[in-house]
Parts: sequence; structure tokens; C-alpha cells
Amino acid sequence: MTKETRYKKYIKEHCKKCKNKETNLCDIRIFVIDNIVYTKCGYYEKEKD
Repeated sequence: MTKETRYKKYIKEHCKKCKNKETNLCDIRIFVIDNIVYTKCGYYEKEKD
């Protein structure tokens, strides 16, 4: 999976549930630790269901 497809998939799956989606607080990072690729947003906060 390329970084671009990983980024788009993260947005599709996580941003719609994020408490900060209206404020444009996005800091989505893709990084590798011990050969495992992580995708994470520094400002992600899940909305209460």
C-alpha cells in the first residue's frame, strides 16, 4: 500500500468520527517503527456515540 492510499484510507475511516473534523485540526502522520507502518493523527478525538 502506498503512502497516498494509506492516507486516503485513514481519512475515509477515521475523520468522519473525529470530534475535530470541523476545526481542521489535522496532523496525519505515516511512520515506521520496527518494520510496522503506523498512520496516526495527533489531534484525533473520537466523538461520543
